[in-house]
Amino acid sequence: MTKAAALQAWFEQFLPAYTTASVPDDAVFPWLTYELVTGAWGDGENAITVNLWYYTESEAVPNAMAQKIADAIGMGGVMVPYDGGAMWIKRGSPWCQNLRDESDKNIKRRYLNLTVEYLSQN
Repeated sequence: MTKAAALQAWFEQFLPAYTTASVPDDAVFPWLTYELVTGAWGDGENAITVNLWYYTESEAVPNAMAQKIADAIGMGGVMVPYDGGAMWIKRGSPWCQNLRDESDKNIKRRYLNLTVEYLSQN
């Protein structure tokens, strides 16, 4: 599995996941978007932004998903294997910011900061 496919699969365990530029027109809430940033051994930590998108009156629902992702990452991060290596996903800082879409008060967004360190030669 490629780096991109492994990252996609890891995010898909939580919600339907799309790279930021690939959300289909017929996507149904909730979903998450992420920036696909890859690297290799020696590149250090790469910042990745993840957005959780919900259509709800409740703040509790998106907050619970942000916490579920935080729990999956844990305090020391999580290792996700791919062909020829693994990625080390960690929580970035600040971890989570609550945002609301100005066009509709029921569109809730959680802006998550992650870091990913790629442990492979290329």
